[in-house]
Amino acid sequence: MIRSRRRWLGAVLTTLATVVAVGAAGAQQAQAATVTSTELGGGWAMRSATGLADTGAAISQVGYGTSGWNPVSLPSTVLAGLVANNVYQNIYFGTNLQSVPDLTTQNWWFRGQFTAAASSPGQVYWLRFKGISYRAQIWLNGTQLDGDAVGTFAAHEYNVSGLINPGGLNALAIRVTPPAHGCADLSVCTVDWNPEAPDMNAGIWGRSLLDTTGAVALRDPYVKTVLPLPGTNTADLTVYVDAVNATASAVTTTVGATISKPGQPTVTVSQNVTLNPSERREVAFTPAAFPQLHLVNPALWWPYQFGSPELYDLSVAATVAAATSDSKAIRFGVRQFTDFRSTVNGTSFAGYKVNGQNILFRGGGYVWDLLQRWDTKTNAAHVNYVKNMGLNTIRLEGTLGNEELYDLADQAGVMLMPGFVCCSAWENDATWTAEQQQVANASLDTQLRALRAHASPFLWTYGSDQPPNTAHLTAYKNIATALHWQNPTLDNVATWSNANAGMKMDGPYKWAPPVLWWDTTKAGSAFGTTGEEGTEAPPPLESLQKFLAPADQWPIGTAFNFHAGRAGSVFDNISMYSNGLNRRYGTATGAADYSKKSEVQNYENTRAFFEAWSARQHTQSFGTIFWMLNNAWPAVHWNLYDYFLKPGGGFFGTKKATEPVHVAYDYATRNVYVVNSTLTARTGLTATATLYNLPDLAQKYTTTVAVNSAANASASVLTIPAVTGLSTTYLIRLQLRDSGGALVSNNVYWYSTTADALGNKSNWYSTTTKTFANLTGLNALPSNTGVTRAVSRSVAGGQETVTITLTNTGSTLAFFVRPEVTAGSGGTEVLPVTYTDGYVTLWPGESTTITAVYQTSDLGGQAPWLRVRGYNVPAATAAIP
Repeated sequence: MIRSRRRWLGAVLTTLATVVAVGAAGAQQAQAATVTSTELGGGWAMRSATGLADTGAAISQVGYGTSGWNPVSLPSTVLAGLVANNVYQNIYFGTNLQSVPDLTTQNWWFRGQFTAAASSPGQVYWLRFKGISYRAQIWLNGTQLDGDAVGTFAAHEYNVSGLINPGGLNALAIRVTPPAHGCADLSVCTVDWNPEAPDMNAGIWGRSLLDTTGAVALRDPYVKTVLPLPGTNTADLTVYVDAVNATASAVTTTVGATISKPGQPTVTVSQNVTLNPSERREVAFTPAAFPQLHLVNPALWWPYQFGSPELYDLSVAATVAAATSDSKAIRFGVRQFTDFRSTVNGTSFAGYKVNGQNILFRGGGYVWDLLQRWDTKTNAAHVNYVKNMGLNTIRLEGTLGNEELYDLADQAGVMLMPGFVCCSAWENDATWTAEQQQVANASLDTQLRALRAHASPFLWTYGSDQPPNTAHLTAYKNIATALHWQNPTLDNVATWSNANAGMKMDGPYKWAPPVLWWDTTKAGSAFGTTGEEGTEAPPPLESLQKFLAPADQWPIGTAFNFHAGRAGSVFDNISMYSNGLNRRYGTATGAADYSKKSEVQNYENTRAFFEAWSARQHTQSFGTIFWMLNNAWPAVHWNLYDYFLKPGGGFFGTKKATEPVHVAYDYATRNVYVVNSTLTARTGLTATATLYNLPDLAQKYTTTVAVNSAANASASVLTIPAVTGLSTTYLIRLQLRDSGGALVSNNVYWYSTTADALGNKSNWYSTTTKTFANLTGLNALPSNTGVTRAVSRSVAGGQETVTITLTNTGSTLAFFVRPEVTAGSGGTEVLPVTYTDGYVTLWPGESTTITAVYQTSDLGGQAPWLRVRGYNVPAATAAIP
């Protein structure tokens, strides 16, 4: 039994003497118990333990004075609490974070008071902590509950019935010991993604709950779903839930479960269970014992672009003497993920299916805020942005425990790829102490219990860069088996350390030209399956201005690079990115010029990345994660959208590449692909490729072919030949139309008669470039002041939808044009926001319509304005009616 379970049982036993024993003879007492769950978020204060002589026994007394402490709301890390109280201010600006001292050299007290629910006969009180980092002493009303609650990702639970003051005030005191720097503890580790948090995310970062139940409590309900693949017309469900006897006497309980969904038959099952004193037992409802759990024509959960993410409701209840003792409710999806192996270029790679259909997972690596703060709005923005970009997956490398994000992913049809983090104590397991092994096992048990009930997780990775050693891996797999984990697993995701990993991690993590993703002779190119790879991605100037002083925005220097990767790492600058930008687009002359060119470079790179992976789906490529999805703080390295949730070039390049049916250009072979990322075939399509000189838009080549696009597949439909007479910088326009002539996909590339050529030097994080494409012809485009705007707005339920029609009435190209809804005239873009398209290119006479959606509250009381600007289109603004 893992350590957290032993500690939990010990806490139960210490309070049994004052818990009312409820069994067959005491059934009437159980009937009056109430079932509640209250989050203990308010009424807390925090201070350093240094210089405070009082013990937990004193601090956890009701009425203890906290004058001079920092008031906080939970969840909160130490640094988040200090920032909230202005002890340290504006720490994300410039190099201010360096002024925060090391906060891990001392312990920290968190103290809170709360009113407990009134008592009733047989009622049991539970304290549950979903995340304390890294270890803690916990006191309630003067009594120590736990002298060493250890493990950031391990939940801690206590039966406090004998210590609680029912209906009155109660006091908790928690003395937190921070994790060690250098990722030396089994805690949060952001490796080289950003500076370490000065407190190493110490604190009470998860939800803290006071629950009341009767004699029997329920924990961790879960529905395992099995389909008769390749058939999906039936499903066998198995319901699991743990029943806990909180008393010192045997208790007979009836555990029942109800599965429901509008439009579907309701299923109800129940069974009687007799629990020994203090026993925790898993209760299972199987289709063999309960045939009604065999569903006919179930509503399936599908990932985004494959179908609707249908969810069912499960409610479970335990009754004692016909009275409810506890109840729980979750939502789950009927779906089944399976894996397979394919060999590409001599390496075995993992591929995945959902409900029997091959699925190319495409996503980004999520990271939470540096101070481990999140809220519903932020969580929803991340999931909405993933869908808006056309992605279907979020990787959670060690960023575990944000359960609201799991719920939102379930609802959106976004898959999750969770697992433990690399490059830290989690992977330095050869020297683990006995305590670390117990913490690791307890962490896995806690996190798999939270994840297994969700529809969205398709995979668990026990390790990242390296696999755990044999003994620890065996222990991990035994835990997963005991928890009936229904999804595939991988030992790790890097073939460089484990030839049978099933995924590669061969970089790059620094900028390389788009041809790299297509050239399968190079490390990092789009073949097989990758756990992560990506490039630098400086955000738009509007975001840079939020965290860098004008003098630090240009020229690039110390403060700018402080917001790259961790100091002293190979990622503490973006010089390779800047060199590529200067060599290809022309040397940047200032912050605005650099930002304009970086937006174009980010767009072309992320577009090529996802196009290359998608073009070979299910034959040579099986899944990819872009490193990263977002940033932990304002950063210039690795993201598809920045810390402030401003969608930029990387966002819209991704969105273009992953549209449901897409036409794509292969930089290495000049092949043109049509990619269908849906489960519906498309027939009667035509694909056209046209080459244009710049700046005069003289057409130099065009061809059109008929296309029938198979469902969930990609095919090369034509090859653009070598064309003479092209300008040094030229345009490639690809268009896919349906039988009625409507545009299905419209894609514009800018390239050069001097093509990018990769060098022979590469390592785990970069590949050199030998020859750079000459894209400076874009700088010679005439200024186009003829882009007109027609805009309208509708408002409903606090949400605004703005419809923008852009028309190029000029005689020249309108290149890389971006409409933005701003908060007021001259204000910044309203965020978060989603658009149907962005960074569009219009030939003379062409129009396009783009829709933006945002919340009225995010205007901050300002009127909405429209700003339109482009690479050669001067900024213009107008009020939105």
